[in-house]
Amino acid sequence: MRKRILVVDDDHELRSLIQALLEEETYEVETAIDGIDAFEHLDHQWNAYDVILLDLTMPRLNGLQFLQKIQEHDPPLLRSIITLSGDEEALQQSAGMGIGNTLSKPFDPDVLLALVGGMIGGGGQQTRVRSC
Repeated sequence: MRKRILVVDDDHELRSLIQALLEEETYEVETAIDGIDAFEHLDHQWNAYDVILLDLTMPRLNGLQFLQKIQEHDPPLLRSIITLSGDEEALQQSAGMGIGNTLSKPFDPDVLLALVGGMIGGGGQQTRVRSC
């Protein structure tokens, strides 16, 4: 069974690039443009995704607001989230909310694949990666 990933980012070009990269690795990928769209994907299927890649800086419902809602409704889901941002302070805030895997933009695609693979493989180790 293919592992499912939700990519949440308002940048269409980056979202498409990440989707293509992950699909090449045979992951099943769905995308969302912001936190509100992501919640629509999660509606009634909280455990539908093995990993959620979450941009922290988005319009409408941003990544930090999304994380707050997850903390309220399904805290264990936080373990499946990798946060992405060019804003170091936002990454620190997400780490303070229990996110163990963060990645600074811009990032090396191989590093992203390693983080995703580690989470799906059950490595469980937490990683904070700064930009290239």
